[in-house]
Amino acid sequence: MTTASTTPTTGGRLPHPSNWLRFAGILGIVVGLLNIVGGFAAILRSHYLVVGSSGVLIFNLTAWGIIWLVAGVLMVIAGVGILQGAMWARTLGIVLAALVILGQFAYAGAFPIWSLIVVALAVVVIYGLVVPPRGSLA
Repeated sequence: MTTASTTPTTGGRLPHPSNWLRFAGILGIVVGLLNIVGGFAAILRSHYLVVGSSGVLIFNLTAWGIIWLVAGVLMVIAGVGILQGAMWARTLGIVLAALVILGQFAYAGAFPIWSLIVVALAVVVIYGLVVPPRGSLA
């Protein structure tokens, strides 16, 4: 005798995202938009950005602008996916937030306060994505 499963399949989505996931999704979008703005500023108006004597580690300012622009677009996409409850978006959000943290350490020589703020926001995004939803077993 077979029994039918009463658990609806959601296609890899959580049926009811937690408030932490919603917060992480919105904050991921905000961090992504901040990275997009910073990327455009570094690419289009690099003479407006005053870089200290220590400069930017590894690449020049235009290269970092492109990196932040791509990272920002991907973070916005991940944030929208998180708000829709997609599991791939949670994974992508964690990976991107971790990469943003690493990238900000290289960027911190030029803009230490900005880097510190973005690192703090990215840590909160990771926390919100890792905390299990209420009532889950994981």
